[in-house]
Formats: sequence, C-alpha cells, structure tokens
Amino acid sequence: MDESTRIELTFRLWGTGAPEAFDDYVEQVLALLPRNGGVLERRASEVDAGPGSPDALLVMSFPDSASIDGFLRDPLRADMEDLAAAAISRSLITDSRHREGPNDDHDAEIVPFPPDDE
Repeated sequence: MDESTRIELTFRLWGTGAPEAFDDYVEQVLALLPRNGGVLERRASEVDAGPGSPDALLVMSFPDSASIDGFLRDPLRADMEDLAAAAISRSLITDSRHREGPNDDHDAEIVPFPPDDE
C-alpha cells in the first residue's frame, strides 16, 4: 500500500451488552477488509479510558477512497444489519487522511449506527 495515498479509518464501537453478538459482528466486519483492499492496522478489544469509552477500537487502512467506499457499501456488510442492531449501540468512524494544504482540512464524517431514523 502506498504510504502517500493510504487512508486510515478509526472505528470506535459501543456494544449493546451482548458480547457474543458484538464479537461476531466485529469478526464479520474484519473479514470484509481483504475484499475491499483494507488492512487491520490495530485493534483494541478493551478501551480503558473511563465511563463512556468504546468497547472496541479498530484502525483500518485502505489504499484510496474507492476502497473505503467499497468497504462501507459492501453488500455483505448490508446483510449484517440485524446482527449490527443486536450488537452495536453506537459507532463513530473518523479518518486520518494525509492532507497537503489548509484547504484540504475537513472535519471527519461522523456516522452513527444504527441510523437515527430507524
């Protein structure tokens, strides 16, 4: 993967209190990485940062934006919606794109899961 174009995504996940469903969901999501050119860089199963801390933190890297789009829109990921609803109460995804200039500095998109309209 070319370091100059590599994009890292950090997924912070809060569980619903169903540890088996949570672990199953995380493993299924990670299994989609190779299909979309992604790599798991780091994983923390327990985040000891006090109350309100996520239950897991995953840092994934992708070669480009198209790979990220493929991962986020992967039909197999969409098939996991029921499992995700049972396992995940909240998620936060942030990026760490390598930005070249001040005009390229944008806030990362926050993606709650499941969507608020459900």
